[in-house]
Amino acid sequence: MHKDSAENEKPVPGGEQANAGRNNGDAPASQQAGSDATGRENGSDDPGAEEIEYIEYLDQDDRPGGGFDPPVRPASGPDPAPEAVEDSSVELSEAQNQIETLIREKSAIYDQLLRRQAEFENFRKRFDRERAEIYQRTRAEVLLELLPVLDNFERALMSLETSGDDAEALHQGVALIHKQLKDAVTKMGLQPVESIGKSFDPNIHEAITVEPTDEHEENTIIEEFQRGYKLGDRLLRPARVKVAGTPER
Repeated sequence: MHKDSAENEKPVPGGEQANAGRNNGDAPASQQAGSDATGRENGSDDPGAEEIEYIEYLDQDDRPGGGFDPPVRPASGPDPAPEAVEDSSVELSEAQNQIETLIREKSAIYDQLLRRQAEFENFRKRFDRERAEIYQRTRAEVLLELLPVLDNFERALMSLETSGDDAEALHQGVALIHKQLKDAVTKMGLQPVESIGKSFDPNIHEAITVEPTDEHEENTIIEEFQRGYKLGDRLLRPARVKVAGTPER
């Protein structure tokens, strides 16, 4: 019985080598790398020794530097096509040209705005100056037309002092001055508003009183208290009048 056991325990040729090969196939790469490194130290001429040594250095946790992993360069994509690069350059150049054009247009518009503002300010000042000059010139012309009337009034007063109480001469002098003044203002465009015998017009007449009467038609102006005047088509002053009304029955 012991003999059979001894025979069963006899090593089988090639069995250890097979087990060793199987164990080596199942072992992790670090153990394989360590075995290969040991074999290299013993003078082994394995042609893959250098590559295994590199793998051992990368995989060992106790390598210098602690847990540092060497950087991995990302895989580079395909180079852009020359047509795409050229199109991008053209678009960039066009955008730059548009920006420069807009900047020039903005500068031109700003300069034009400044010139227009300066021109408008000069126009406003010139208009105010011309308006003041026109007012002064018009007032001077009016005064020049009225100066002869003032002279005639002074002459009439002097004649009263020398001639005494001559009513006829006084009347003639006042009538002459009145005619002269009327001619002067008519020359300037002043026209009287017609009132007596005309129908009442609220646009040019102002009714002061209404008198019931049978002698005149209703709304007829029968008396003028103050004459009205127009300058061209513009009413300067309405005429104050008395209007005929319907008599009470």
